[in-house]
Amino acid sequence: MTDGPRILVCDDEPGIRKTLSQILSDEGYTVDAVGLGQDALQHALSEDGQRPEAILLDVWLPDIDGLTVLDRLRGAGLGIPIVMISGHGTVDTAVQAVKRGADDFLEKPLSLERVLLTLDKVLERHRLAKERDALKRELLSRTGEDAARETLLGTGAAMRRLLDEIARAGASEARVLITGESGVGKELAARALHRASPRAAGPFVEVNGAAIPEELIESELFGHMKGSFTGAVEDRKGKWEQADGGTLFLDEIGDMSPRTQAKILRAIQDGRITRVGGARAFATDVRIVTATNRDLPAMIRAGTFREDLYFRLAVVPLVVPPLAERPEDVPLLVTHFAESLARRRGRRAKAFEPEALEALAKRRWPGNVRELQNLVERVLLMSPGPVVRAADLPPEDRPAGARAPSQGTSGEFGAYATLADAREAFEKRYLARVLADTKGNVSRAAERLGLDRTTLHRKMKALGLDGDRDPA
Repeated sequence: MTDGPRILVCDDEPGIRKTLSQILSDEGYTVDAVGLGQDALQHALSEDGQRPEAILLDVWLPDIDGLTVLDRLRGAGLGIPIVMISGHGTVDTAVQAVKRGADDFLEKPLSLERVLLTLDKVLERHRLAKERDALKRELLSRTGEDAARETLLGTGAAMRRLLDEIARAGASEARVLITGESGVGKELAARALHRASPRAAGPFVEVNGAAIPEELIESELFGHMKGSFTGAVEDRKGKWEQADGGTLFLDEIGDMSPRTQAKILRAIQDGRITRVGGARAFATDVRIVTATNRDLPAMIRAGTFREDLYFRLAVVPLVVPPLAERPEDVPLLVTHFAESLARRRGRRAKAFEPEALEALAKRRWPGNVRELQNLVERVLLMSPGPVVRAADLPPEDRPAGARAPSQGTSGEFGAYATLADAREAFEKRYLARVLADTKGNVSRAAERLGLDRTTLHRKMKALGLDGDRDPA
């Protein structure tokens, strides 16, 4: 019997309902499937404790169309992830769906791998958003270095140096460019900067340049006027305007197109923005903080990133050190992640024996803090006792002489509690080998794997893997 997140599937084709229900159930989800929009509304808005935690919603339904269902759910204040599905997908439909509150969009015929990846992504993004909101409420009144330490954990020299730089830079209005490898905590550094600034009581607004389609980024940043494009049913503030009086965090700035770079440069130079379809430019009071794991000077030499924008953004450069350069912080982070997971599940936190912490501190962690967090969660789920021993770690992390946990007659398969765990472990090893063979070139790895670059990047991020960005 499954006890994972409850998913509502709404599609008018019985075959699709049956296939999605079976696949999602095999992955550990609890699934309800309906064929009518009215049934979807009834399930989603029920008060019997059976509300879904995410919805896969077909655009074309026999009674009311899926976009209308989407509008009613969002109008009722339902904040769960909703992924739209259509066999007649167009760019206009995708734009309408996202603008009206959908979290993502899938086209038929459905790729089951893409369905699972998309569902994992929107659920994780929703979970992180809830955690960030709770953390923001908790720390809203705190400023300075003490606030930074609440999120950027570490006591070693490298982290102390970064926290000192954040405390000094936070007191100014200077634009800050944060660099570092994937998974090191660049967003946490940006939030710490905001809390260390005089703008701490103002909004902190994030825009991820790699996650927003090119056709939507201008509206997302600057807002739009009613009727300015298909799906623009009302005037809407953009992120820039929402951040007025606070901090605008432009994450993955190196992934933004030259066209978007030019618009950002113009907004910074003028100190004014204009909504899409609008005729009036107006001033905003926004501090800009940006982040990237790409080599922007190399991109400038290759002509793919604007030099004038770079110097505007990098008034104060900050580098978040990789976890490999601060092994002394690993035990603190392990304890923090273990306690956080226990709180989320309402259980007592497991302790890690010293030998296990020492073994983890010696690891290189190419995926940095994100990879460490993923491993801690996996080990906590798999270890049988109240204390995590060195022998409970994955085989590649166990110190010499540590006996593997007893697996009975199930051999290596006993290491995995579910099919999803086994698949994740295999995918991680396989992708790591392909990335090594291609020397970290994501485009060549994606071609060999038969995936597009965006899908591969998402898989790498989810599995805590990293690779060099493609040469420009």
